[in-house]
Amino acid sequence: MSSPIPFVSSSGVSDDKDVSNKVSKRRTLNGFSGKIISILAVSLAVFQLYTAFFGVLPTMQQRSFHVAFILAMIFLLYPGAKSSLRNKISLVDWVLALAAAGCSLYVFLSYEDIALRAGIVYNYELVLGGIFIVLVFEAGRRVLGYVLPSFCFLFLPFAYFGRYLPGPLQHFGLSISRIIEELYLTTDGLFGLVTGVSATYIYLFVLFGAFLSSTKTSEFFNDIAMALTGHRKGGPAKIAVLSSALVGTISGSTSANVATTGTFTIPLMKRIGYEPHFAAAVEAAASTGGQIMPPIMGAAAFIIADTLNIPYLMVLMAAVVPAILYFWGIWCSLSLEASKLGLEGLPKNTLPNVKDVLLTSGYKAIPLFVIVYLLVKGYNPLYAGCWGIFSCIVLSFVKKSDRLDFKTLIATLEDGSKGALSVAIACIIVGIVVGTMGATGVALRIGDAIIAVTKGHLVLTLIVTMVITILFGMGMPTTASYVMASVVAAPAIVLLGVNPLDAHLFVFYFAALATVTPPVCVGAYTAAGLAGSDPNKTAFSAVKLALSGFIVPFIFILAPEILLTNVSSWLVTIQAIISAIVGVFLLASAAENYMMAPLRWYERILALVGALGLLYPGTLSDFCGLAILVVLCMVTKRRQH
Repeated sequence: MSSPIPFVSSSGVSDDKDVSNKVSKRRTLNGFSGKIISILAVSLAVFQLYTAFFGVLPTMQQRSFHVAFILAMIFLLYPGAKSSLRNKISLVDWVLALAAAGCSLYVFLSYEDIALRAGIVYNYELVLGGIFIVLVFEAGRRVLGYVLPSFCFLFLPFAYFGRYLPGPLQHFGLSISRIIEELYLTTDGLFGLVTGVSATYIYLFVLFGAFLSSTKTSEFFNDIAMALTGHRKGGPAKIAVLSSALVGTISGSTSANVATTGTFTIPLMKRIGYEPHFAAAVEAAASTGGQIMPPIMGAAAFIIADTLNIPYLMVLMAAVVPAILYFWGIWCSLSLEASKLGLEGLPKNTLPNVKDVLLTSGYKAIPLFVIVYLLVKGYNPLYAGCWGIFSCIVLSFVKKSDRLDFKTLIATLEDGSKGALSVAIACIIVGIVVGTMGATGVALRIGDAIIAVTKGHLVLTLIVTMVITILFGMGMPTTASYVMASVVAAPAIVLLGVNPLDAHLFVFYFAALATVTPPVCVGAYTAAGLAGSDPNKTAFSAVKLALSGFIVPFIFILAPEILLTNVSSWLVTIQAIISAIVGVFLLASAAENYMMAPLRWYERILALVGALGLLYPGTLSDFCGLAILVVLCMVTKRRQH
């Protein structure tokens, strides 16, 4: 490098708020309106913490109270049109907020009566339910845009006109009153399981993330990433990988990860010689991996645990090795790219010292260890999350600059509630899909239809499921696309004898990867905006970097022992993990067209064959893959000299 690059600490980055302000759809409110929002947000946070500590309310009450506050805040914070005022709440929005909250609170107050009536529905309840459904769609449109609400809306005529539909989609059809009842007055629709997860685990861990942010834990992660990797070949790119993996344990969101870490990693990558589109692609691919990185993997991981009625810890254990393989693939690609371009790391004297960072800020990671420890000991995620939040508050008193005084505490509670709105409304609105599919009984028939098309061939069924999940994920939040794909496509994999957890993880991975898969890829587009690069070029580069992520789910279906929840022999498991690690390296070499020297076209094909051999379970295929690796290493080393 021609000149030293000054040390950039995450604590010195001021762009985060600027970025968030530019992309935020929310109003900025002061005065009376701002106080009302603060009261609602803090009240929701207190309710969620109280029920987490002392026990959740009956199912319908917990969910309906949560939804009432979520919808009210959305209508007050999110304007109905781009031309709407951003500093004032219109009368219409006040009315909509009160109507949405009122419809939901009716269920909260009447849940016992509704349950005792055993299916008898009053006419006014149908009116309230109809209004409530419309308001949910409108709230979803304001926060998430048109894609997800429009898709969910299609399931209403699907439920009504079922008898006229062809093939496996045909069903007996539901009346309008039955549709409203199913969605509004049962625990199968808008107050269904997915909403229940939002009203418990998801909200609490979003709030936990807000407390970690207030105590500047993300800054610690960024600084330790710089200290560990900044001096290596392509250092800034590796900083992006490590910091995104660490920050992803907090947020579980691709776009949030990009906005948090990309504001300082992308400029650093561009400065040492990476093209803008490649720098953005690195950040997008790494941030996508944050969604699959334990211990906090975003909303979908909690939904998997609740849907399958398994401990959350089991989901985390299953996700560990695939997440490592994903980030290892990106790491290998970056190392090979840096070697190919001759890019060096940052000078050590411009980087923080690992020891200094750990001594001054290492304690900030304690809340994460608290959560992991409690989960390992068998406590439920709610209990673990509560103690994680409590430990954040206690540890904030270590440094005066990080201290959570009363004002900061209130602001953190408010930020947590606001931060939960987007994922909460996504969980609520997909209840329409889950509710109608369950009431019509079509889900299993679609699974049968997929198997019929693929003739029961497992790999073909996996490919079809992958395509369906990625299509669902175009323009939709990861949680929503996972839920819909798990209802439609996951049953087909399970019917072929695959473990339900493995099947749901397969769907979850591709729901996450949809954020960087063209033509609609929110994560890649967010990174491109920060880098000033071409969005499509960024997206295709991100796919190449995340190539291992598209292969890994197939690996753990064919070799489930790497999930650590299906271990029959540790020898077999270790062999599978080692061969997968080597295979991912060969895959990266084939993608980057480089090993120790540039590869010729036939060597590139050979590298791909060797990678597939190592990734496919079996001693013979592993031996063939290793043989190819040895040959290519010898050839490229000779060419290098």
